[in-house]
Amino acid sequence: MKFKFINSAVVSLIFSVSYLTNVANAGFIPNPATCSVENATLDSIKLTDGLPPSGELLSQSYNATSCVGLYGENDDAGGLNSPSPNIGQLGDGLLNGQDILDGMEFITEADLQALDPDGIHDDPGWIHLAHFDAQNGISYSNAGPVPEGSLTLDISELLTLSLECVSGDLSDCNSMNWELTTKLGIIDQVQALLGPATFDHLAFTVKAGSDNSDGGFAVYDFNFKDIFSIENSPFLNFNTPYKLGGTLNTADFGNKGVSHLNVYARDPADDSTQVPEPSILTLFSLGMIALVLCRFKKQS
Repeated sequence: MKFKFINSAVVSLIFSVSYLTNVANAGFIPNPATCSVENATLDSIKLTDGLPPSGELLSQSYNATSCVGLYGENDDAGGLNSPSPNIGQLGDGLLNGQDILDGMEFITEADLQALDPDGIHDDPGWIHLAHFDAQNGISYSNAGPVPEGSLTLDISELLTLSLECVSGDLSDCNSMNWELTTKLGIIDQVQALLGPATFDHLAFTVKAGSDNSDGGFAVYDFNFKDIFSIENSPFLNFNTPYKLGGTLNTADFGNKGVSHLNVYARDPADDSTQVPEPSILTLFSLGMIALVLCRFKKQS
């Protein structure tokens, strides 16, 4: 037992030093904490076409679970939203702590993974899906290969993103509807690259205004573990392709037009979408109950 305690402490120390070093090198900026979750909503979840049942699966609309910003920065600068190999490694992409953010804004230490050959659980797991800008429209990313692998996924073959400006056009839009439709084969293809895990978060990074007009960006996150737990529906799980829909607006930026936005989904650790294992306290309690029952049986 003493050896296990020391080993655990060493692993924890290695993680802490490694993570703090990466964050220090990334130029982490503390969250200004002026965004509002009400400016991004999830209004609809339906099964991808071809899967029964049809119709709306959500019982209510949801604001973003959380948000960070406003940051007076350009989140596309320096390739921050062009991660490669785009499998969620620490320091590879904005939401994975490459710069400005530290990668822990929407997750906890328990959510971190070991995606690098070093085996250390310090990788946040955010996968970049798509990019929109007012001049060029929507483009999609690639993901992969993983270390010691050759498979690369073209995200455009797995899902489609559509944006509709509520008033006017997308070239200068401050309020829009979004829809993200995953295709029927997405689960098998993503799991072929990333393993048995599936996406548990969806995040939008929204940049509005220009550098000379108080422009900046914010990130809005939807945590499906929380949402599915509230819904408690047999049709909402992490192994089914869905059509998701909602709204985005730039009220946080004084209703300036959207310059660009990026979409990320988080690939969780293998067991993060499963029923958690019994805690040590639970196991201890069950052991005590068994011991009492055993003694009672012997006395009788």
